[in-house]
Amino acid sequence: MTSLTLNGFLNSSVTNNITELRAQIADRSEEATTGFQADLVAHLNGRIDQALLGEKAIRENADDRSRLDLRGARLSITNNALTSIHDLTSGIQFDMQTAIGSEDDQQARLVAGEAKAALGDALNRLNAQHGERFLFSGDATATPPYLNADVLLDDLRTIAAGALDEADFAAQVQTYFEDPAGGFQTTFYQGAQSASDPDSVLANQDAFATLFQGLALTALSGTGEGVPFAQAGTPALDAALAKIEQGRTGIVDAQAGIGIRQASIESEDLLLEREETLLMAAFMAIAGKDQYEAATQLRELEANLEASYLLTSRLSNLSILNYLR
Repeated sequence: MTSLTLNGFLNSSVTNNITELRAQIADRSEEATTGFQADLVAHLNGRIDQALLGEKAIRENADDRSRLDLRGARLSITNNALTSIHDLTSGIQFDMQTAIGSEDDQQARLVAGEAKAALGDALNRLNAQHGERFLFSGDATATPPYLNADVLLDDLRTIAAGALDEADFAAQVQTYFEDPAGGFQTTFYQGAQSASDPDSVLANQDAFATLFQGLALTALSGTGEGVPFAQAGTPALDAALAKIEQGRTGIVDAQAGIGIRQASIESEDLLLEREETLLMAAFMAIAGKDQYEAATQLRELEANLEASYLLTSRLSNLSILNYLR
């Protein structure tokens, strides 16, 4: 065998060895990083169906937990909106009753302004979204549930302008807010009348209509509004103040329902977390790779690769003269 033939044979052998070492290094590197066998089919040797079933169960578990996370996020936003509404309407009834009792017109006007601001803020809070989904609109998820506060106040001003007396005004207001065919449900509320999502809180519930009725009439009690049927001392304002507290109580009830669902989600997520632990343990038993062992093997392979490169370099320097010497 000539030196050239020998040199070519050795180069070819070393080159093949380098290629194989690179492939092994890539596999051990992946295993050291992921903790899983790089070639699962070869490792299981005909038992791949077990790994596939385990992987499928793990994916389904992850999907279930993702759905729970989504439900939890929506419920959290919903509950936060209700909490803020309950907080921002606190004290309005008491402050107005105090102002009326002390015949403090200036204070009564200030409270009326607070009620108007609280009305607008509460309506905005109920237009809350998760992504592009309006949470209080039921199945009409692309539509905000309410028009703005000025529309509601203008509707009540129109009712007051056409009312014959206090009793007629009170009757028309009651129809507007409480009758399913009234203006609150048919024109002011823009969402759906139902929700296929059991976690949804519809903004057309009585608690919201009651609260907004109280806030709107209290807002119109200001002397600059020109609505005599809602002024201090009138039955309409007395009823409105009571409505505010009724609405706030209804909101607390709605939050209690949310709390029950949140607790249920937490319990279900805990069960799925335990299931995930068991599934991962079973899957790792057949598909896992000890990362420390893989890292040790990787270092050995890298050392072998370095030696192979060094040998290749030396072979490339061989010549017929070097061989004859």
